[in-house]
Amino acid sequence: MKKVGILLFMAVLGFTSLTACSSDDSTAPVVEQEKNHLLGKWNATSTHMKIEMDGEILIDNLDEEEGSMYGGTHQYEFKADNTVEYYIYSPASGSNEAIERRGTTTYERKGNQLILKNYFPESYTILVSEENKLHLYSMFEVESEGSYIKSESIDKFERMK
Repeated sequence: MKKVGILLFMAVLGFTSLTACSSDDSTAPVVEQEKNHLLGKWNATSTHMKIEMDGEILIDNLDEEEGSMYGGTHQYEFKADNTVEYYIYSPASGSNEAIERRGTTTYERKGNQLILKNYFPESYTILVSEENKLHLYSMFEVESEGSYIKSESIDKFERMK
């Protein structure tokens, strides 16, 4: 009986060694990691916006192909360490003085949501993220002096060389 047990054990051991994986088996498919197109330096080429006050539309070029920067400059440089350098310039308009801001802050990306921290904080929805094209959508609502204001914008960026 002992010999049968040893023979059975040897047979199982031999069988498992014969069925082991060999080097000529097909390899697992290579899953390419999605490229993070956000990284790099971006310059806004146009801003498309819609502004409503108490339900009345004041500006609406949100769906237009051609937009304007209204004389301003808007740049981001996203880095792999989740920091972003920004530069924003808005020219003087009416009674408003020109505004120029630059600095570094951090960002967080969750799917198509992009949050710039300590910088408004600004939250965007990424509509387009390609090698040389980035479209960011933002919306905010505020009640001020008894008026309800809603602003939506799409900032269209091109990668800077």
